[in-house]
Amino acid sequence: MARGSLVAGARIRVRDAEWVVGHVEPSPLSGNVIHAVGLSGVVRDKAAIFVETVEKVRGRGIEVVDPANVTLVADDSSGYTDTLLHLEAALRKSAPTGEAIQVAGKAAIDDLDFQLEPVRLALKAPRARILIGDDVGLGKTLEAGLLTSELILRRRAKRILVVATKAMLAQFQHEFWTRFSVPLVRIDSDKIRQIRARIPLNHNPFDQFDKAIISVDTLKNDLQYRTALEKAWWDLIIIDEAHNVAERRGAGGVSQRNQLAERLASRSDALVLMSATPHDGSRRSFASLMRMLDPTSIADPDSYGPEDIKGLFVRRFRTTPSVRAALKSKVQKRVTNRINFAPSPAEEAAYEILANLDLQQDKAARNRGQRLFKTLLEKALFSSPAACAETLDKRIKALIKEGSPEAEADASALGKLLDAVQAIGAEDFTKYQRLRKLLADIKWSPKKKDDRIVVFSERIATLEWLAERLRADLGLNEEQVKTLHASGGDADRKAQEVVRDFGLERSPIRILLASDMASEGLNLHYLSRKLVHFDIPWALLTFQQRNGRIDRYGQEHQPHIWYLVAEPAQPKIRGDLRVLDRLIEKDEAAQDSISDPSAFLGTNDELEQEDVVAQAIEKGLSAEQFEAEMDARADASDAAGDDAYAALEAFFEIAQPEAPAVPAEREAGRPSVFETTFDFTTAALERVKAWKHDLEYEVDRKDRVITLPIPDDFRERSDFGGRAARAVDARFMPPEAEPQDGRVRLTDNRSLMNDRIVASRQGAGGGWPEFQYLWDVHPAVDWLADKISGVFGRQNAPVARLVGVLEPKQTAFVFNGVVPNLKGQPLVDEWPVVLFSGSEFAGIETVREFLARAGLGRTEIPNIGATRLDDVQKLVEEAVNRAQTYVHEARKRFQNELDGELLAIDERLEKLRAQHRQAIRDLFGRLEDNAIQRSKKARQEEKVEQIFASWWDWIKKTRETPNDPNPYVRLVAVFRG
Repeated sequence: MARGSLVAGARIRVRDAEWVVGHVEPSPLSGNVIHAVGLSGVVRDKAAIFVETVEKVRGRGIEVVDPANVTLVADDSSGYTDTLLHLEAALRKSAPTGEAIQVAGKAAIDDLDFQLEPVRLALKAPRARILIGDDVGLGKTLEAGLLTSELILRRRAKRILVVATKAMLAQFQHEFWTRFSVPLVRIDSDKIRQIRARIPLNHNPFDQFDKAIISVDTLKNDLQYRTALEKAWWDLIIIDEAHNVAERRGAGGVSQRNQLAERLASRSDALVLMSATPHDGSRRSFASLMRMLDPTSIADPDSYGPEDIKGLFVRRFRTTPSVRAALKSKVQKRVTNRINFAPSPAEEAAYEILANLDLQQDKAARNRGQRLFKTLLEKALFSSPAACAETLDKRIKALIKEGSPEAEADASALGKLLDAVQAIGAEDFTKYQRLRKLLADIKWSPKKKDDRIVVFSERIATLEWLAERLRADLGLNEEQVKTLHASGGDADRKAQEVVRDFGLERSPIRILLASDMASEGLNLHYLSRKLVHFDIPWALLTFQQRNGRIDRYGQEHQPHIWYLVAEPAQPKIRGDLRVLDRLIEKDEAAQDSISDPSAFLGTNDELEQEDVVAQAIEKGLSAEQFEAEMDARADASDAAGDDAYAALEAFFEIAQPEAPAVPAEREAGRPSVFETTFDFTTAALERVKAWKHDLEYEVDRKDRVITLPIPDDFRERSDFGGRAARAVDARFMPPEAEPQDGRVRLTDNRSLMNDRIVASRQGAGGGWPEFQYLWDVHPAVDWLADKISGVFGRQNAPVARLVGVLEPKQTAFVFNGVVPNLKGQPLVDEWPVVLFSGSEFAGIETVREFLARAGLGRTEIPNIGATRLDDVQKLVEEAVNRAQTYVHEARKRFQNELDGELLAIDERLEKLRAQHRQAIRDLFGRLEDNAIQRSKKARQEEKVEQIFASWWDWIKKTRETPNDPNPYVRLVAVFRG
């Protein structure tokens, strides 16, 4: 059988290195242009492009590796360990295909089946692109980590980019490394400048990072960096808090962040969007995210059906049955308490002036439909006298500067209120005194390291006032009472440090005074289970986000939450506060009754929710009337055509694939010679030590811990030979996680790993555990597999004897055959074992069947000495032919399945294309002689055609395999009786 076709999947030798062909572009001028990825030595995983004619001119040429050109080598190692390791390394370097989840139950997290649903959904799709829209605190980062790990194992996620808020960078990086062994490099402007100084001007700095995490604001605010990032290509992009990049009504639709995200979405194969609030109550907002995932999915963003978005998202709440069942023993029900109190006389005096305030400029604002300044003042005073005084002072100065009679009248009226507010001293500020009493009643003590308090307030002035008073009144210092907000120089870096330190036992922080910038995504639950709402939010979304900082998956204690609620005598103010009290009730009720409390306000946009509440207050609605309005929204019916938030959520429930009634059966992962990754790692280290003689390590088999100095390969190469000072290579671990003593500690003991993660919050190391989680995804496993692959040398295969297992004349040739798609990604990964009896072909079985039959790795196999090679060497040619035929037939069967899928996709795309065209016709209507509109219409039509052409091109290249009758197969090992 002829071999040596230059097609996708073929192995080639160029410039004394081995490569695998991704795809080949014919060129009439230069011959073939070959896109390849390195397989050996320093070129491993490096992408390269070779021009056939250029290589010939250089006298090197491109040699297609003949899979039959293999020299068999007798294995003389004890127990044939080298052969077993060599086979295991090849198995681990292979790419699992199909829909069977490989990572289920293996990561350093609790095994919750509902968290695997995004993985299942993404693996079923032609393209792994999904929105994880789960409620606050259900573990969206963990779900993204599981999917990321799965794609890494499948060799589909070498280059990863995470885009997050600045406050979330460190936390996200930490979770991905400690739970999933996925190293992310934190990138900021300084990091990019450092890289630019080290690379040629025409190189892209983002190409220097395989796995990176960066702030959306860093990109948005720097055009130079944004342009460089948009030109890079990634295998996987994850966008956290994706509602920040969606179209939002309150933001005026398309924003700079939205445009950035849309561009990034086109620069990756896989895409994961994460948000607990993936829409603002409008179909258009949700459609903007769906279009990022699949730009062909929705023709009209204001009108689309469940089938248009099915399979693109998961959205679960604590009330979702699968979630409720999974978390029943993991998350304790929160305890909420209202602390009602009567204001002091000084406060009542201020309330009375505020209630009777008649502002001239508010009358004009009411005519324009704007929120009243009086409402803003009320909100500020409900927070604190300090916040109200700050607001009043700024407004009075502006009014005086304006100088109109109306402005002067308002300034005079506001001046009286300012005097009254400033007369409220700390002893008269009843809410503050009730906070102090609460701390005494619950016997809170700053001596307890694991009983920290989170206090939320909307206003920075309130937080700063509280910080000063609590330090003075409780005898605490600046390190024990910290504020967390986005104001001031270097606020983002300080915020990350404060959040990190709040979770470290050695940190002196005992009270965290946080603004709502800390209510989105941050983990504050490690050492805290108590939270106080110093002021009552005017948005149910804020309730969710605040409470979710301590009431979330991973909280080991019962969360306690307090609301401080004033009951003034002034009727107007008392009524307005009762309106806010109804929000507390709805947030509590939503924990057990409905999916999302935002349904009560008809929008999932925080500012719009505040507007709904403000309008109710300005209309003078009673608490009962306001509650009736909220209930009506929550009861809205989609069938009745109501556009309320509840109806939209009901629509999404229809569009979401049904979760299985029982957890899906876990399928077997890829076959393995060794029982665990720990066993392979220890055996591989022992072999590398014997081979290289410079590797020292220790193994604690009781606790399952491997300790070794950071290998030289794990450090960046220095241009100046500064070996001792070389930084850790970010491909192997985040620089922040580098062990202080220079020793790597690997463990596959999930319980121990979780204990060490908890313990890391008690000692040094900046919160990074000294242990690293050892599982299939850890970079060290891949590194060891590379090392072991070189034991027998290039183009050699080991031969081992299985006396008493195989028949005396039986020989088994173990092959790996990979058929990629037209983009070079593996679609078919087969492991045929070609059997001979004497010199006669006896059949083929799968490697899983062979390993089970032979008991490899599970029973001791003595090396009995001399192994004859000449007779089996003669069989290599035919064995290769048989293996190629097997893989080719597997490819044909798989391609037939894909062809049916492609046909269905093509039909669906044609329907969608027709819908897009009709939507354009509906938008522009009859143009008649309007040349400008006709030009706009033509551009829209051209854009649609480009979108569909690009999407179909991607689908075809990823779902089609080269029709090569001689696919590349690699002889991995030979066993004989």
